[in-house]
Amino acid sequence: MRALWSYLFDAFRAPFVNRRIIKRLQSLGSHELFNDIRSLNEEDIRKYVESEWTRAKELDEKLSKLTAALSIALTVGGAVAKTIIDGLDISPIKIVVLVLLFLSMTCFLYGAMIGFRGLRPKPRFGYGAQFMNEVAAGGEGARKSLNEAAAGFEVVNLVRANEASAAIDLIRNGIILFALATALSFVAPTATPKAPGMIFTPKLELL
Repeated sequence: MRALWSYLFDAFRAPFVNRRIIKRLQSLGSHELFNDIRSLNEEDIRKYVESEWTRAKELDEKLSKLTAALSIALTVGGAVAKTIIDGLDISPIKIVVLVLLFLSMTCFLYGAMIGFRGLRPKPRFGYGAQFMNEVAAGGEGARKSLNEAAAGFEVVNLVRANEASAAIDLIRNGIILFALATALSFVAPTATPKAPGMIFTPKLELL
């Protein structure tokens, strides 16, 4: 049961998890999770900063595509859902179908919200004149700047990865719920078509 709950609802925990992760930015130079970064030599840490910058761009592109897919799913799914509901007669099955479609649209909407939030500009570490001057000067200051840039990228990219993972989970959940609702609609009583109203045509009487 816990596995099923995790499978369906982990995506809704992503914003709360990311808030805790972002707090690590306040202790880039001392947090124990960055011990591996501090153990790298200067050449390796420069390569690490470059690789994390490349990874950040790839994650942003992936999240952008997922957000576009969620926006389309929400628009098309809403129109199809209304058609399905309008074609069903009042019954317990219709209520279940309505609930499933509502949950499906909620997944798509929440996924789109996460996607748009994730597309907001994030801090760019290892960049700018100040960073370049500190690194060029060498010494402890350069090493500290490189450590903070690498740690900062690691934190922000972990947030990006969580947002992309949540968007994928919400697309999956939305599709599953939508498919279940559609399958149930096939066995639900259909709405009785309304008979067209009788049209009164006056007759002319000849005198």
